[in-house]
Amino acid sequence: MGTYLQEREKMYKLLNAMLAMNHIDSKAHENTIIHHLHPLLKIICSFMMIVFIISTYQLLELIVYTLMIIIISILAHIPIKKIISRSLLGLPFSLCLGLSFLIFDHKMISFYGLMIYEGILLFILVLLKTSLSLMITYILITTTPFDQITAELIHIKIPSTFVLSLTMTYRYIYSLLYDAKTMSGAYLLRNPNMKAIDLKDMGSFIGHLLVNSFNKSQRVYECMLCRGYNIETSYLRCEKFEIDNVFLLMMFISLMIIVKVVI
Repeated sequence: MGTYLQEREKMYKLLNAMLAMNHIDSKAHENTIIHHLHPLLKIICSFMMIVFIISTYQLLELIVYTLMIIIISILAHIPIKKIISRSLLGLPFSLCLGLSFLIFDHKMISFYGLMIYEGILLFILVLLKTSLSLMITYILITTTPFDQITAELIHIKIPSTFVLSLTMTYRYIYSLLYDAKTMSGAYLLRNPNMKAIDLKDMGSFIGHLLVNSFNKSQRVYECMLCRGYNIETSYLRCEKFEIDNVFLLMMFISLMIIVKVVI
């Protein structure tokens, strides 16, 4: 009975993950100001914001970028709670780096008149940078259909190997989730007293999952090639970058420079 309940719980988690992916695809086709912007414009602006966020060490500047993201999310009709929850996916990685600053950096610095440890400030900056970068990425994929993103990446001469890897990962994430669910179910059926995969078996589990995923992706790719698939010719429908998009891009660059210089 316990194993059955565990399997049902895992199935619910899998279904929720798939529904979340479908929700992203449906959100990308909504009718808002942000959705109507040119895909290449959104890609360039998102990339620039991430670069500006990563390169800054000013907490006030990051707060300004946070306000900009909130305004964009409101215009795109994306709930703030949804964006924050998606940004927490990178929390484990940023915590590992941030905790290292807390442990090893004990230098005292002045922060707006307050004396604090530099490690504390760097810890906060790492968390904010990671969260803001993931927020921008989530806004991009929920306001731009993935086919448009792929077409623009090919149009600006991004290596086709990278674009193909990105496309295959995005399109077949459902298959990866299903394989993970099947393998975890088989593991729990063989170990009915276990509530989850044991830590000593985790390495082998992940290794088998990766091998199965590689083999399946290779078979799928070979089938696609047999049907004449070519990444460079499959995404040729890209919108023309009109003069109004150039004007909007120049305005955005000017705004980012003003924020960087003034703050």
